Amino acid sequence: MSATFTTPKFMNSLAKIAKENRVSNKDVKAKKQAKAQRAKARVNDIQRQRKIAVQMDKELTKLEKIADKEADKQAKEDAKEAKIQTKIQAKEDAKETKIQAKEEAKEAKIQAKEEAKDAKIQAKEDAKETKIQAKEEAKEAKIQAKEEAKEAKIQAKNEAKEEVKEAKKEAKNEAKEAKKEAREEAKQAKEEAKAIAKEEAKQAKEEAKVVERNERIDIIQTLCEKLGHTNTDTDISVEVTA
Repeated sequence: MSATFTTPKFMNSLAKIAKENRVSNKDVKAKKQAKAQRAKARVNDIQRQRKIAVQMDKELTKLEKIADKEADKQAKEDAKEAKIQTKIQAKEDAKETKIQAKEEAKEAKIQAKEEAKDAKIQAKEDAKETKIQAKEEAKEAKIQAKEEAKEAKIQAKNEAKEEVKEAKKEAKNEAKEAKKEAREEAKQAKEEAKAIAKEEAKQAKEEAKVVERNERIDIIQTLCEKLGHTNTDTDISVEVTA
C-alpha cells in the first residue's frame, strides 16, 4: 500500500516568498560593510564635534577672561571718574556754601544796622513823647493849682496865700520829678537799644570771623593740593587763629 503526501498551499507560498527575498552572501557583506562605515563615520563626526566643542569652550573661556579684564578695567575707570566728579562736586558745594555764608553775613549786618537805627529812632520818639506828656501833666497840674489857689483865695485870703505857695511848690516838684522820670526812662530805653544793637553787631562779627576762618581753611587746603600734599586717604587738620 503506497502513501501520497501533499504539500500545503501556504508552504508553497512561503517557499516562493523566500525565493524572491533570498539575499546572497555578497549582498549581506556589502550591507554590513556599509553599516560599519556609517557607524565609523558617525563616530568620527561625534569626535570631530567634541573636538570643536572643546575648542569653542576654550575660546569662550578665553573671551570670558578678556571680558572680565575689560570689565575690571572699565570699573576702575568708572570709579576714578566718579571720584573726580565727587571731588569737583564737593568743591562746587563748598564754594556755594561759602558764597551763601557771605551773603547771609552781609544780610545779617545790614539787618543789625537797620534794627539799631529803628531802635534809636524809636527811643528818640519815646523820649519825645514822654517829655511832651510830662510837660502836659505839669501844665495841667499848674492850671489845677492855680484854680485851687483862686478858689482858696475867694474863701480866705490868708489861707489862699499859703495854699497857693504850697501848690506852686508841689507843682514844681511834681514837674521836676516827672521830668527826671522821663529822662530816666529815655536813658534806659537808649541803653537797651544800644545793648541790643551791640549784641547783634557782635553776633554778625562772630559769624563773619567764622566765614573768614573757613575761607582761610579752603585756601590752605587748595595750596596743599597744588603742592602735592593732598592724600584722599588721609584727613588734613588745619587750625586757623582768627
